[in-house]
Amino acid sequence: MNTTIKPLLIVLTVFFSSVIYAQNNIVYFPYFELINTDKDADLQYSTSKLLKSYVENNHKYAVLLPERIGQAYYEDEDQQLALENAKGISARYYMDGEIHNLQGVFIISLGLYEVATGERVWHDMVKGTLEEDLDPLLSRLGRSFLTTKTAKTDIEIDEVTEYDSRGIDLKQIKVNHFIGLTIGGKYLFGEETLSGIGLAYTYDASTFLFSLNFDYYPSSSLLRDGAFEGRELTNGSFSLGATFPLSRQRSTVFLDGGLEYGFMTTKRDPKFSEEPDTTQGGIGLYLGGGYLINRNSTVNLRVFGGVSVPFYTLENKNFPGFKFGIITSFAR
Repeated sequence: MNTTIKPLLIVLTVFFSSVIYAQNNIVYFPYFELINTDKDADLQYSTSKLLKSYVENNHKYAVLLPERIGQAYYEDEDQQLALENAKGISARYYMDGEIHNLQGVFIISLGLYEVATGERVWHDMVKGTLEEDLDPLLSRLGRSFLTTKTAKTDIEIDEVTEYDSRGIDLKQIKVNHFIGLTIGGKYLFGEETLSGIGLAYTYDASTFLFSLNFDYYPSSSLLRDGAFEGRELTNGSFSLGATFPLSRQRSTVFLDGGLEYGFMTTKRDPKFSEEPDTTQGGIGLYLGGGYLINRNSTVNLRVFGGVSVPFYTLENKNFPGFKFGIITSFAR
């Protein structure tokens, strides 16, 4: 008997736990109330359905809408009615949403209330100036739902609205051109570290960044095997590569790499050596990564580091190195 009852109890426990879990993750959302704008049933329906999709795609919640939505425009449910309807479907929360149009500015406000107590547990608000901004604004609200993030600041690169660009210097990234200045250094393995400067052109194609760079590391007296040779080494390179951000956030880690055409020059002090100055150039590879800051701003920063491997030699010696630095870029 015990061997029969135990599996049955386990099954019942799992079943009721699943029911409780599902109930605790139901959100009742009547619909958006449209204020100071056309009472458009289609707009009310599409914005409410979009928000439902964005919340469910980003979080483990089921958002339930009234069956009648879309048949006509409906005025907002008062709090008591919303609570009763939410209890009727065993929802844990109910959501109240408003879309205002104030002097050409769309203001979307969302509030989340706990059904058991009627207390508000979360609220967020975001603004836009164009009707086509509603989709990216709802996407941002769907991500910020019941989190500590805010839709105003949690902006992916293709969600910047015209209103955002007024207050903070952002641009919506589709395809943008940037000119930048590089300040950094290069550690040549077995030698010392050279400081350098450079210029960078970047073409942002949304999914990746195409880069054309020139880096120059001026002459520096170096040590080899602990002894000063009176030798100065100059290094420079042109590089063509691609940068791959690991997310679509404004600031993100990235990986990059590409081809280089580099050159190396040695200059000797006649006091130490009678050998002539030598220069050698050739192609090489660069692989690295870093952190991109404020990608969708008109000014952004790239902190980078990576290994540079030339395929040519100078005086029978190969000079691989580790490049590092900061690129400050300005949108064109």
